[in-house]
Amino acid sequence: MKKQLCALALAALIPGFSGCHSDKQIIKKDSVLVNRANNNYARGRLTQASEEYRKLINEHPDSSFRKQAIIALADTLYKDKKYFEAVLYYERFIQLYPLDPLTSRAQFYLAMSHYNDTSTLDRDQTSTVKTVEAFEVFLKRYPKHLLVPYAKEKKRDMEQLRSKSMMDIARFYRKINRNQSAITRLNEFIDLYPDSGEAPEALFLIAECYMAEQSFKNAALAYTWILDNYPDSEYAPKAAIEAQKLKLKK
Repeated sequence: MKKQLCALALAALIPGFSGCHSDKQIIKKDSVLVNRANNNYARGRLTQASEEYRKLINEHPDSSFRKQAIIALADTLYKDKKYFEAVLYYERFIQLYPLDPLTSRAQFYLAMSHYNDTSTLDRDQTSTVKTVEAFEVFLKRYPKHLLVPYAKEKKRDMEQLRSKSMMDIARFYRKINRNQSAITRLNEFIDLYPDSGEAPEALFLIAECYMAEQSFKNAALAYTWILDNYPDSEYAPKAAIEAQKLKLKK
């Protein structure tokens, strides 16, 4: 009886105390979710883990586990090769916790998500551009990070893929006489990769496009640019011949 009276007195002193353990169950819901999600992740049950991390994020916005759940959900989606969704949660983590120790890792895997989502058949190379930009942010913000050499390597891969794609598309446009489209691509290529081994070819193609469009002054400028900036390239002798022809026409 004394124990029951003490319990009742304690209940009267604690606001919201109901005498049941419903409050404890409510308090533990987020911890139950995160533990279950972590267990599923460890066992390779990635779909279930994703659902539970997502539920915690959406239904428990004030949970102390929310930060952990966001980065864990991003990692789970990345591991499950759902790179587009992974990007969204890595970006969310970076925006919400810019100074957190895990933010550098989130930025790296944001870039890697774009990298893995890149297709060589992607004509506009959107994912390629986003990959390069994301790695540039990582390298600028975390120059001493252990993953810097790997980030530089992957960024270089994407730049090579992008430059190859730009030249392939430009050559195709030139082949079908879409000269203005080719010129736009080629000028962009030269602006981005002036030191590329394909830069002289790009300029020569520009000149050919202008010749086809009977814009002889611009063609002459392109030939002259090759002679002035790439005199040792295989396109220099050809440019010299074509430039001489234009002079004779005058």
